[in-house]
Amino acid sequence: MFKTKLIAFACHAALAGLALAAAPIAASAAVSAAQDTVEAATAIVEAAIVQAQNEAAAAGLTGDAAAAYIQSAIATALAANGISPAVGLQAVSNAQASLAASGQLSPAAASAVSSIQSSANSGTSGAPASGGQSGGAPIGASGSAGGGGGGGSDYRPAT
Repeated sequence: MFKTKLIAFACHAALAGLALAAAPIAASAAVSAAQDTVEAATAIVEAAIVQAQNEAAAAGLTGDAAAAYIQSAIATALAANGISPAVGLQAVSNAQASLAASGQLSPAAASAVSSIQSSANSGTSGAPASGGQSGGAPIGASGSAGGGGGGGSDYRPAT
């Protein structure tokens, strides 16, 4: 009886040890996958910036018009590839550093990247952050054309 319990305890300890040893490996794999995701997103953003710079120049766009075109191209590339906002922001930052270091970042592209980063940092993307309504009339009873202070039969007092 004692021998059976001892073997069971040893097997349990060995399995627990394997689980503990595997945990750092799994965490390391998750970090590596996240880095790969950011690196892949960075490559996508870099390609989008370079292509948009070339297209803007070919179309004769300069200044704010070129920056808006490049900003739109970056946003389209991120959305088309399903890149999350957090990964996208990191990728935009990495792409900016890489292209600036290689001398491939135009002033319009630098402006577009700065605009993306500042809107992300301020939390203003044109859409409500909490999924709520943006702009427009407040939610509630609509006004009625005939006076009487409220709209619709659901809002009339019972008589």
